[in-house]
Amino acid sequence: MAKSTSASGGASSSKSLLFMMIAMTCGFCVLLGGGLLMASRVINALGLRAGSDKATVRTPLGEFRVERAKEVGPGLPVYPAATLVLPGSAAAHLALHEDQPQVLASTYHTNTSREYVVNWYLEHLSPEFARQDSGPKKLPQAFRNSHISDDDIAFVGERGDQIRAVALTLDDTGTKITLLRSYANPPASAPAQPPAQ
Repeated sequence: MAKSTSASGGASSSKSLLFMMIAMTCGFCVLLGGGLLMASRVINALGLRAGSDKATVRTPLGEFRVERAKEVGPGLPVYPAATLVLPGSAAAHLALHEDQPQVLASTYHTNTSREYVVNWYLEHLSPEFARQDSGPKKLPQAFRNSHISDDDIAFVGERGDQIRAVALTLDDTGTKITLLRSYANPPASAPAQPPAQ
């Protein structure tokens, strides 16, 4: 008799253990499914659209474009050991003239010597870029007012209307890298409408 009671007690405890395991598995599946559903809702709400090389996040405050680190700024490769230099409050803001093309510029700094940076850009820039060593530079009209000195080493490339340049300046603590992009023909603005009378 004692054996039958212990056997029935063992069977009921194994049944309750089985039901507890099934309940825990179902609960875990419900939580996982709910988490995936919430993640998909958040992604759809933010409007995250992943393309081949970029993503755009649409929020109520505006749109934000997420770029790869090597494509930040004017769309030129950035030397891997370089850090972005943010313009200070004392930076001069030049007025935009309608007849001059707009130039997008980003400045980076690295502690690496300029020779290493020049070799890196020789390997990573497309063949359209022409190297201009120290001395007078043949710069496109868009970059005439840029701060590219005769002591800099510059790589200038033109493709269609787009003009890009990389200027490498010797610095006391390493190399200053300036990335520039502009267009040969500024985008046409909408024609001015005559004032209403």
